[in-house]
Amino acid sequence: MRLRFAYLLVLLLALGSTLKAQIEPIPKLTVQPVPIPGGDLVSGYGIANLFVPGPPGLTPPFDPLGAEPNGITNFKGQVAMGYTSGLATDNKGRQYAVITDIRVFKGTYKGGKAADPVNTAGATGSETASGIFVEI
Repeated sequence: MRLRFAYLLVLLLALGSTLKAQIEPIPKLTVQPVPIPGGDLVSGYGIANLFVPGPPGLTPPFDPLGAEPNGITNFKGQVAMGYTSGLATDNKGRQYAVITDIRVFKGTYKGGKAADPVNTAGATGSETASGIFVEI
């Protein structure tokens, strides 16, 4: 029972930290991607712009296996995702359950670019960009 609770706790913490990073600007990226509308409700965080596919009937509830794996809108390309889980041991011999959600995007997207890089005042324009992105 403790191990199941530990897995759940690590999953929630991992998802929460990953999702917060998703809505912050990505340093040194000229054209910022726009998060998908909607997403999953994460306790203590709110709506996260991400869907978490998984088997039905689990806690926390997952989206159906065919759920959208993409985290950005206006995207055309390929998306691959993988989950890993296992135990990690720190330097004091304590074990932790580790669960990761890794997504790789390769393609083109339409995002927001600062209208004036020096005096933005929040003004953006729409621009197309392409590349390979990894979200952990």
